[in-house]
Amino acid sequence: MKSTKILVAATLLLAGGFAWGQQVSREDRIAQAGGEIVKRGTFTGKVSIINAQTRLDASECEKVAQLFAKETKCNIVVDDGDGATIKLYVVDNPDEPIMLLAPEDRWGRVNVAKLVDDLPGEKAKQKFFAPRARKMQIKALSILMGGGSSQFPGNIMNAATMRDLDHTQENIPVDMVDNYVIYLKALGVKQAEYTTYKRACKEGWAPEPTNEVQKVIWEKVKAEQSESPSNPIRIKPGDKPKGK
Repeated sequence: MKSTKILVAATLLLAGGFAWGQQVSREDRIAQAGGEIVKRGTFTGKVSIINAQTRLDASECEKVAQLFAKETKCNIVVDDGDGATIKLYVVDNPDEPIMLLAPEDRWGRVNVAKLVDDLPGEKAKQKFFAPRARKMQIKALSILMGGGSSQFPGNIMNAATMRDLDHTQENIPVDMVDNYVIYLKALGVKQAEYTTYKRACKEGWAPEPTNEVQKVIWEKVKAEQSESPSNPIRIKPGDKPKGK
């Protein structure tokens, strides 16, 4: 009897191990469903950093835009500002203050001309110029996007002086991100949400397929909906996917 129980237990263990080994990962399931695409009605609007100077390398503005885009999943870019809901200009003008903000009008300016005037010596100026420029962009954009003081010490938002700013970490306070998302949504700047290509086909708004897996899914859903579909996919009936 004891040996029988051991045999049964071993069989169940092996069966369970085999089943576990056959499980499909989330990544594989998504790939089999045609990959992820941005849901309709999301990732709308735009926040722009407009680089209007040459003293600071343009890549430093890109770093700030990419940081905010990653944390918020919103469309935050460096461009000419055309169509942007919020605009942050990076300028070089000795007659302007370091930061000028008009949150209700949804624009701001960060002036790189005076960023290191308080520092003695060229080495110190060179060392702190780019980090200060990035941090001031983070601070300005945060305020324009509905952020404020953070509950965590030692962050950019709570820096009272330029020297305080030098000792802060160059990141977005974690408790600010939800504030950004809520505020931006009210302005029509919505973060990206994702679904699978297969789901988009079934819901009737899928874009044209771009690879073989999507083409197969497109054809299958099209066939299923061929009889008076209530939500036909966007491609016209009778059209064939590219490459067919």
